[in-house]
Amino acid sequence: MRRLLGLAMMLISSMGSPVLSLELAPADISGKVIDQETRQPILGAVVKIRLEGKSLKGATTGQDGTFFLAQVPPGPKRIAVNLIGYESHDEEISLAPGSTLVLAIALLSDPIQLAPVEIIGESPLINQKRTGTASKLRPQTVELIKPVGTQELLELVPGINGYADDGFGNSRLSIGIRGLNPRRSSRVLIMEDGVPIQPAVYIYPNAYYNPPSERIDAMEVIKGSSAIRFGPQTMGGVINYATRRPDGTKGMVNQLTVGSNGYYSAFAELRGLGSRQITSDMQVLYKHGNGFRDNNAFDQINGTTKTQFRLSNKRVLYLKANANFESSNATYTGLTEYSFYANPTFNPKEDDNFKVLRASLDLMYTSKITANLVGNTTAYLNVFDRRWWREDDVFVRASALDTGDFTPVPYFQSGDLVRVGGDASNFGILRTFYVGGIAQDYSLRHSLGGHLAKAEVGVRAHWERFIDDKKIGDAPDVRDGVYYTGTPDDPDDPVKVVGQSHHYETAALALYAKEQIEWGRLTLDPGLRFEVFKQDRVDRLRGSILADKVSAVLLPGLGGNYQFGRFNAFAGVHRGYTPPSSGTLKITSFGQDVGAGGMDLKAEKSWNMEAGVRSWGPKLTLEASAFMLKIEDLVAAGRGTAFKNLGKVDTYGLELALGLATSRLAWILPDVN
Repeated sequence: MRRLLGLAMMLISSMGSPVLSLELAPADISGKVIDQETRQPILGAVVKIRLEGKSLKGATTGQDGTFFLAQVPPGPKRIAVNLIGYESHDEEISLAPGSTLVLAIALLSDPIQLAPVEIIGESPLINQKRTGTASKLRPQTVELIKPVGTQELLELVPGINGYADDGFGNSRLSIGIRGLNPRRSSRVLIMEDGVPIQPAVYIYPNAYYNPPSERIDAMEVIKGSSAIRFGPQTMGGVINYATRRPDGTKGMVNQLTVGSNGYYSAFAELRGLGSRQITSDMQVLYKHGNGFRDNNAFDQINGTTKTQFRLSNKRVLYLKANANFESSNATYTGLTEYSFYANPTFNPKEDDNFKVLRASLDLMYTSKITANLVGNTTAYLNVFDRRWWREDDVFVRASALDTGDFTPVPYFQSGDLVRVGGDASNFGILRTFYVGGIAQDYSLRHSLGGHLAKAEVGVRAHWERFIDDKKIGDAPDVRDGVYYTGTPDDPDDPVKVVGQSHHYETAALALYAKEQIEWGRLTLDPGLRFEVFKQDRVDRLRGSILADKVSAVLLPGLGGNYQFGRFNAFAGVHRGYTPPSSGTLKITSFGQDVGAGGMDLKAEKSWNMEAGVRSWGPKLTLEASAFMLKIEDLVAAGRGTAFKNLGKVDTYGLELALGLATSRLAWILPDVN
């Protein structure tokens, strides 16, 4: 018995001994992740420590490529490093108790994972050499902000003016870049995963659809000479919303957001369905809000299915299907000065309704043909249907709201003027779009005169059909109407066209070539884009008259970058272009030339110039630039005014983006941007 008690006392006392406690002491891991080819640090790589398939610890590399994992249990473990655009790294490590393991990890570039979803997808030091202004909000930033709408993301990019019609949660976003008219984003090219998402980029680029922010993983904006890589809108710039590809991560994500004015959003995502070779993610979203005005509620449902087929180490096929439905009490009826001061939430249009249904299917096939040659094939289809019914407006005196006497008064009168519905009729703007296209691109890393170079060439065939109808209703709440009044072939009841039915069709071919050459500290980036497209229009209410027009344009660009110390100076010039919109073509006889009596408006063109300096460091990021857009044949019109070319217009300004990583000084401090 004494022996047992003595043995127990020895065991208890040994538990506090330094030898045994050291055996249980956790270890630390620090390291740096770099690009195997360029030897430059990699930002945003995800580092995980696993044991028997389960994740124990995780970290993300900073701007200098470093990471640190503290308090890791000792013993054999596996470390995995992943980042889209690079091959996955996985190795076994052994952690001694109380030790600090220092690792150096080099990732090999794997472009088949990256293209064509992202535009700006390389390490920060590679992006330093870009020859024009380019901004990217990375997944970590988007996750931190948790935006209600993409407007919150756009606010972080210099030179952008973005606003929604009815608040952050609305899909009707107007975006202007560098002083250009932001109305319906018609002078900006908007893409999702490298695919244009505007209803019809050539004939009607107005943005009546914007992807919900819950689906967005990162956002990229290009305003410099690199914009000619995309088209046809190259005047303002390019915005690309990048969504996350299935990467095999399994799990369920649920997100609920609530706010003022009855706003709430419910988002759910199921990840990692299938095997490593064929893996799928599914997303569903429901949004609702009452808006900040009376009769301003909206509902939105959005669903996405994404599947990635890893056919081999060199071939990847990616499919994405999306459906979006929105119904909102959107109206064009604004406030008079009297209404604004009397009741800023006033909106009398309880029957106005905006309804959208959009379905899309994207296919992306990437093949690593050789170690230096990568091919990308992108095919896309989408259907977009928009029904907007609005009650006809009248202006009345404020007393009419109490008496019900809606006798119209001239809108230009002053005093207690109120804008309301006439309670007699409405009209429907009914638009349907069918869009399809296929693009083939190649990227080749090579040597030119003993210097590193990268060539890009591509071709895109694009087709779109646009049905632009207008019907007149006989009550504020009807959802059908008439194109004309009267009876055909009856002289006592002559036909009068009150609506419209215009059918547009566009077939386009675009080609581009681009070369990036590095001479030591100097990088040059010349490029050329060629667009040719044929536009047809049939006026179905006026004899089905066919009008057509062929347009062709050559868009050159040149950019340069020179590195001195931790700074890079850059400059560029490129040709900007905006195709004629349906509004322009509708008012002008666009199938005729001037000699035949047609107005034949010219497309907007510009010379875009910029120069600036940038620095990307662990504690400081800086990009400052000056720009000038020399626009020719600017098209402008007010409501009820014929479209016309205004001639030459200059817009110029300064941009500044500054980031301070003050959290590196003390963990409690926030980073400042």
